[in-house]
Amino acid sequence: MAKVVCPECGHKFEGSSLKGAAAATAAAALGAKVGAGFGIAGGPLGAIAGTVPGAIIGGLTGYLASNKFYQCDRCDKYFML
Repeated sequence: MAKVVCPECGHKFEGSSLKGAAAATAAAALGAKVGAGFGIAGGPLGAIAGTVPGAIIGGLTGYLASNKFYQCDRCDKYFML
């Protein structure tokens, strides 16, 4: 994992991948919920529900966004990389 340096106090710590996994799971669930209300045109193959694509896009977006925000272990400051 990458070392993260707090801009406030200079403390070095490991970034948490568990936080990213939790955010991806929550965002995937939200994406599936929103996507279920949409139909996606499939051309000559017909249309599909947007549940699976919504979950994929939501999970990917949630994971990438959550890996940009950190909280310092020492001074509890939140910051973005």
